Amino acid sequence: MISLLKTIVSKLGGVDTSEKNHVDTFTENRILNVPGEQIASIENGGIWIDFQELSDYHFMNIIVIGKKKYKTFEGCELVFSSNSSELKLISDSKEIASDFSNVSNRWITQVDFDVTNINIDMIINKEANQVHFKFKKDSETFEIIK
Repeated sequence: MISLLKTIVSKLGGVDTSEKNHVDTFTENRILNVPGEQIASIENGGIWIDFQELSDYHFMNIIVIGKKKYKTFEGCELVFSSNSSELKLISDSKEIASDFSNVSNRWITQVDFDVTNINIDMIINKEANQVHFKFKKDSETFEIIK
């Protein structure tokens, strides 16, 4: 019934408001203009980082672009792994949600992590080979860009 009404309205010159016909230029612009430095990649996406200091606390803001939707109220982990060491960071906030762009068919997710100077040095020096973005019972692996 609703489909019939939408068809009639659009035929009479009205605006078709269905989501499938909506072009999300806002989210696509966020995907195309990601702030920070890309440290890891995956097919059609990657991880971008940006460091921020508030008082004596250091935060790493990451933006994940990929084919997976992330939505949880339990937080996530970011694990940097190499042959000899592993660095596990736990998200600063527990609520994580992705935004979808129907233009490029990709998801964008922003997460913040509390880090120390030692963690920052390891990340900037790219000592790890891979980054695992883990949430709930799922994970996605990204390759570090050397």
